[in-house]
Parts: sequence; C-alpha cells; structure tokens
Amino acid sequence: MIRGYLLLLSFLLSFVWSLPLIKVNEQETFKPTTPIFCSKNLNCPEEWPCCSPYGECGSGPTCVGGCDPRYSYEDDSCIPLPVLMYPFNVVFHHDFVSNKFKFGSQNNARYPTENENVNQMTPNDNSLKNTPLEAAMHQKRFIHHSKFLITKSDRKAEEMLYNYNFVYSGNTNIDDDTGEILLTMPKHSTGSLIASTQEFLYGKATVSLKTARSQGVVTAIVLMSQVGDEIDFEFLGSQRFDAQTNWYYQTELDYTRMQKQPIYTDSYENYHTYGFDWNEERIIWLIDGRPVRTLFKRDTWDPVTHNYKYPQTPARLEIAIWPGGDADNHPGTIEWAGGPIDWENSPDILQYGQFYARVKEIHIEPKQNEHFNEIYKCITRKSYQRNFDITELLRTTCSYDHYVEPKFSERSLQWHCDYTPRVKSLRDSGSTTQSRRSRFFKKRYPSSLPLKKSQIQAFTNDSETGNSNKNITRLEAILYDRKRLLDFSKIGLVNDKNNSNDKLNFTKSQILQKILQKRDGTDITNSASQL
Repeated sequence: MIRGYLLLLSFLLSFVWSLPLIKVNEQETFKPTTPIFCSKNLNCPEEWPCCSPYGECGSGPTCVGGCDPRYSYEDDSCIPLPVLMYPFNVVFHHDFVSNKFKFGSQNNARYPTENENVNQMTPNDNSLKNTPLEAAMHQKRFIHHSKFLITKSDRKAEEMLYNYNFVYSGNTNIDDDTGEILLTMPKHSTGSLIASTQEFLYGKATVSLKTARSQGVVTAIVLMSQVGDEIDFEFLGSQRFDAQTNWYYQTELDYTRMQKQPIYTDSYENYHTYGFDWNEERIIWLIDGRPVRTLFKRDTWDPVTHNYKYPQTPARLEIAIWPGGDADNHPGTIEWAGGPIDWENSPDILQYGQFYARVKEIHIEPKQNEHFNEIYKCITRKSYQRNFDITELLRTTCSYDHYVEPKFSERSLQWHCDYTPRVKSLRDSGSTTQSRRSRFFKKRYPSSLPLKKSQIQAFTNDSETGNSNKNITRLEAILYDRKRLLDFSKIGLVNDKNNSNDKLNFTKSQILQKILQKRDGTDITNSASQL
C-alpha cells in the first residue's frame, strides 16, 4: 500500500503552496507564480533560492522553517535555525491564556482565518498582531509562518525568538471554551499546520490531542528535519482505534517501515498523548506513556552505503490535518487514507462546516547531546570569561556545511552561539541578509565559510585563463576543514604556496577533482604529477 512520507509530501506540496499569497505589494510574494521544483537532481535558481521541505523553491519564509539546504541555491540560502538546548524546554497548555470566542457555530464560532484576511496580513515589523486571530495566537506564543524572522532588524528578530514557540499556517484557530488550538479543514481546503520555531537534536516530544474523524481525513504528528529525517504518527479519520508509526532517513521512501499500534479508546472522542523519545541510539514511540514501538540505530546499518540510516539531524515538531482523500490526490493516497472525503455530508461538515483536530498540550524536552561542549566553549570564549550564563543557550543556532561532511549527517552541523537568524524581506534569503554572525565561528574558524557553487564556477573558469594562483589564495581563505586549513601545496595544485611567481595553470576538471577529493577525505599526496 502506498503511504508514508510521499503521502504527507503530496499534501504539503498542495497545502503550503496553495495558500493565498501573503502580499507586500501587488507584485512581490515569496514564491513564483509558476511553481519551480527542487530535488537531488535540480537545485533552486538564484531568484528563488530556497527549497521548501516539500520540494518547491521560494524566498523569505521558505528560507526559515524547514528550508532544505541540500537542494537550495547555496548552502547559506537557508538561514541557520534556532535550536532548543537542554535544560530549556517548550510547553503549550490549553488554559495558559483565555481568548474570548466560542467554537460551535459555523457563522461566528471562530476568528477569521488567513484565507479570509489575506490582504490585511502584511509581514512588516510593526504588524505582528494585526488581526484578531493573530492577537489571540500571539498570547499563546504562536506567530504566522510568513512573519517569523522576516525583519530588517536583529533586535526584532531576537524578540521573535524569545516571544514565539510555534508558527502556524492554513486554517489554524483557537477554541475559547477550552483554549485549545484547532487544526481545521473547511470544505475543499488543504488543512492546517503548526510547527515549533526551534529544532532540537534528541529528546522527548509529546502531544495531547483529539484527532480528526471521517473517511479520507488525516491527522499527523511529525518530527521533521531540514534534510528529511522524519519520525511520525499518522491517524486516519476512518480508523480511530489505530495509530500508524513510521520513520525515514533523508527523505528516502521505504514503504516497509510503517507499523500500526492500537489506541484503546476512540481518538476523536478522547484525548490521548502521543510521544517520541529519541536519542543517539534508539527511538521509542509512546501512546499515553506506554511504549508501543522501538527502533535501534544498530538495526539501520546499510552495508551498501556504509552508514546508519537513522534520524540524526535537528528536527522541528509539526502537527497537521490534511485531506488524504481529496479527489485531486493520487489514487494510492486516497486508498491509503480510507477513501474519498465526503465534503458535503460528513458529520463535522454538517455540524461545524469543517473537519478539525484539537491540540490540548505540547511538551518538547531536549536531551543534552554531544555538541553541548562545543556550544559551551563558544559561549565562554565569546564572553572572554569562564562564567557561564545559561540563558546564552537560548541563542544557539545551527546550519549545515556539506564541505565538512557531504552527506548532510550530524557531522555536517555547524553550531553558532551569537548569530541572530533573520531574512530581511519576503524576497530575500539567508545569503542576501547580512545579520550578525557568530563571533566564535569567526574566531575559531576564521576562513570557514563554505565554498559556494558560484565560487567554484568562477574559480575554475579563471583557472583556465591563467589566474589560478590568485584564486588558490582565495580558496584557501574560503575552504577550511575543522582539523586543518586546506593547503593547496599538499594536494598538487602548486609546488609552493608562498611562491608568487608560480604560474601553473589547471583545467576546470582537474581543479574540481582535487577539491572533491579533499572534501570527501581521499588521501592526497603533495605530488604535482598527480594532476
């Protein structure tokens, strides 16, 4: 049976990118009019540099939550994302704040959603709460995804990091009777999504909710990383006594891993708590505190690729409702979801005008991972003292550098302790926004910026016209390994890097071969004859 990541992917492709465009003016949006797709075979173009988690190119918000560095225009098109570090945690509880409206009537039971107010929603720095829904969500530390970290100001970006724990999109709403977050799906819509603003690398995440009901309606709880590592629960509205558990490594589709787990009472009528307990060696899925499945890292070894295909990169928590049984979906998706959705006569459509799931509580509790010491050194070195202010951990961000480790595994993570992540407008990206960089990153790795695709092209083109020495110096200032600076005199490109009269010329293919050999860890001697 076709299911799993491909199904969620097919929904989210239509969901996120079919939302009404959030406008700065009539011409300017954060996605192209005609979708541009990104994949392992095709990176995003410079104009729309960021690859969304769902395989489409964009800018602005696309470069923030979930941006996939593998298929974006450059490594730094995606901004470094905030990471929740031990001992801090994130908690949402339904009764933290009361907001004054009642769920139950089709006409006035909910705040107007973004689909009804798109022209009022302008993502400037002074309008984070310019609709009743946004004001209510703000009190619960939620912000619309199109506004999070979209600002020209470091200070305002820092305020967002401290003030908001979650982003929302689609038809998300609030029930004032209970204070719960409502993930709603009106007739022929694409559903709703909430996600944590911070990723975490290993820890516990639990969600207490009531799932949606009816044939073809799917509720999902997912840990999703930027590079496609995934751990999930999925619930079919027509099978309310079962939960489907699954996991993926870097978006590799494997339909053999799904397992069904029993839920002892109706998941629509009753609250249940679903959780993940994830560390370096195993993942445990839990229902109401009861372990229902365990995956060990040792069991994910792939003898062909010689690596563990185990989720091992920082992930954010996502909770969604989506129309698996929509008529526009693939027939296999509709079959897996339990059949086509009845948009006219389903009980919740008749009574409320929408399908919905209720989110009562969310807890995210990271574990202390092996990178803590690196971040600790960063913070103490930045402050030039041994005293450790634990609140500095709230500034932790991370990014990926495929020149350190080309497989985008945990080893490719770059940690920052004094970087304010932001994108200055809807049409900008991480590479076009000059925000404050990590002092530690500069001090410890003064030449550690990754070599961009455009720089490789310029470097290799110049080398064919006899300008290789100038560019070798520039490459030495760009390429920097964690262990030692890339010394071109040791890989056969020059005999003496201090000899300014050395006029060796090399072809594009020869230089690229040497760069790739060095990047991939191939043993290279200092013999120029290797060329």
